[in-house]
Parts: sequence; structure tokens; C-alpha cells
Amino acid sequence: FSRGLHHYDQERTNPGGRAWAKGWGVLGNDHDQFKRNWSPNLAPLYFLRDDLQPGRKMNVTMMISSPVVHGSNGAINIEPTFLPRQQTQAIPFLTSNLTTILKMFSIEPHSEHASLTKQTLEDCERPALKGEVKYCATSLESMIDFVVAELGSREIHAVVTSVVNKEEKVKARTYRVGDGGGKVMSPKVVTCHDVTFPYAVFYCHNFPGTRPYMVPLIADDGSLVNAIAL
Repeated sequence: FSRGLHHYDQERTNPGGRAWAKGWGVLGNDHDQFKRNWSPNLAPLYFLRDDLQPGRKMNVTMMISSPVVHGSNGAINIEPTFLPRQQTQAIPFLTSNLTTILKMFSIEPHSEHASLTKQTLEDCERPALKGEVKYCATSLESMIDFVVAELGSREIHAVVTSVVNKEEKVKARTYRVGDGGGKVMSPKVVTCHDVTFPYAVFYCHNFPGTRPYMVPLIADDGSLVNAIAL
């Protein structure tokens, strides 16, 4: 899994690279990326390899909290969980089935949650970009099957951006790269982004040549984040 930073390679400045950038690169909120409404309060996710050297500074928004949907009764914290594969297979994961899905999970048709649910379905149905292998995992079992097939091994290791020593608030702030800098973790990686849906769904994809780094980031107040960077 990956939350945190996306590497911008100058070699990606081809038309396919621009399409990829539009879809994934400039948002600091995994859930907002499907709304396409970038906020100036969220720092861009682009960086260059040299930015991962010890002592370098970058402005980053860490999204480690639960998604929040604002309704008529105020903000509601949503922590969707995986459903068993047998159960999700009985729910067609299609935009044509949106009305049934909203009714099944008691979601108001004109609410923000309904809009984000529709956007997730549309993004999952959208054709993959050139060179991309994509899959929307609607269960833990299907996620593992996809990752194993892509990596060609059942020996897989899941990593996620995490705060080491204190709770991190969702805001753009400046971090300094800690001792050792960014370290490449593996020559192969599948990235899975959690998306907004009534139950846990992950947008998993793979681009050839993607390199995953573990980067120690230190804020001015001493907060230490072990960030996944791609």
C-alpha cells in the first residue's frame, strides 16, 4: 500500500505521463483525488530523486487520518472495512448498479458520499493508462490475488506511511529528510490507494519502472514520519 509521495520523473513528460499526472499527481488527499478539486491547503506530491537526500526539505501533506464526509448532521468519520469476497461478488461493482448500491448501504442519492461512490465506480471502469496495469480490489482476498499475480511471488510485504512518535494532523507542512535519506525497498511494487466506497475498496495499479522508497521525514516539532515514496 502507498500513501505519501509520488515521484515525478522528467522522462514522464510524454502524453501518457501527463495523463497519469492529471489523475494522480497533484493531490495530497487520496480520497479527494477522485473529486479532482485540488486545494491550496494540500501540498503537491511531486518530487525528484535528489529531494530524498538527507537534509533536504519538502512541503508535504500527510493523509494518515480516516476519511471524513460532511453531511446534514455534520462531519461523519467513515472507516470502511473489507467485506468477504463471496459477499462483494454478489454486489455488481458497476456504475449501472449505483442506485442499488446506494439503497443497500442507506446512502442519500444526492449526498457527497453518493457522489464520491459514483466517482470511484467511474474511475475503476475507466481504461488503464498506457503501460499501467490496474485493478479495483473489493475484498482483501482479491487484493492479495492481484498483488501476487503482478509480483510473481507469494512472498509479499505490505508497507504504509506511518507516524512514529506522535499523532500527525492533516495539513501541509515542511519536513526534513532524516539520516540515511530515501532507501529503495524493492525492485517490484504494486501501489494500492484506498478510495471512497460504502465498504473497503482499493485502487491497485502498477507502472513499469516504479521504484518504492522508505523515507524518514522530520517536522520542526519533532514529528517523525516513515513515508512511502514512489
